[in-house]
Amino acid sequence: MEVRYKVVASLLAAVVGGGLLAGCGALESTVAEDGTVTAAGPPAPAGGCGGPVKTVQDVEAVISEPAGCPGAVNTYWAKELGDLWTTPRYVSYRDGEIPPIACSEGETDPAAFAGNALYCTLDDTIAYSVDFMTELHNLGGPSYPMFVVMHELAHRAATLSDREGVVSRAEENQADCLAGEQARAAANADRLDLGDALSGAQLFFSLGDTRDRGWFDNETATADGAHGTPRQRLQAFGFGYLRDSSTCYRLGESPTGSVLF
Repeated sequence: MEVRYKVVASLLAAVVGGGLLAGCGALESTVAEDGTVTAAGPPAPAGGCGGPVKTVQDVEAVISEPAGCPGAVNTYWAKELGDLWTTPRYVSYRDGEIPPIACSEGETDPAAFAGNALYCTLDDTIAYSVDFMTELHNLGGPSYPMFVVMHELAHRAATLSDREGVVSRAEENQADCLAGEQARAAANADRLDLGDALSGAQLFFSLGDTRDRGWFDNETATADGAHGTPRQRLQAFGFGYLRDSSTCYRLGESPTGSVLF
């Protein structure tokens, strides 16, 4: 374990210094008729927790297992936030649909939600496009959609603890960082490996704001929905994996959305 972590840390540090999944598998069957699925519950039963992430079902376990299961996101957040952390509510939808969440009220164009995942503060809901999650899975395997869910859970945690980033880009870098911290917790529980950690860094780099092309075009740090540049997103995830949550919240305090200390 210690040797493996040192290898992961050295590779991620070098990169940083230089620079669910319904539709993919079983999660669709866990979604209720109203489109929601809960992700936490009573203490985990003995022997009732999943193992290493190899399939979509394994990712589903990391996301949905109750606090008490080693490496599960609910275990991580219950430890971080205590009673502030409650059962997350998820809503899945397809591209071309408007998700039934408070943040969609008054919106008539389904394109506003296509290929996306988001945390809605108005009703404390995480919504995600099944098509987006499937695309991520096809691009990078089961860990890709898992890291996106971890990012959205980080937004939820920041909201519940009243520690949101001061501007949009800082808020997004903070969530990328906290996704890295959740990934580290899962790796410490032998549920993720070296390849997963490096895949997370690659994913967030690929989702960065490239200014004139890419996912988030021509954004300033204070623009609504602004995310970090490719290098910032990679660095933020790496900081979370290599350091701790206090580092992530410091990223959220940057008025310029910087990841430099």
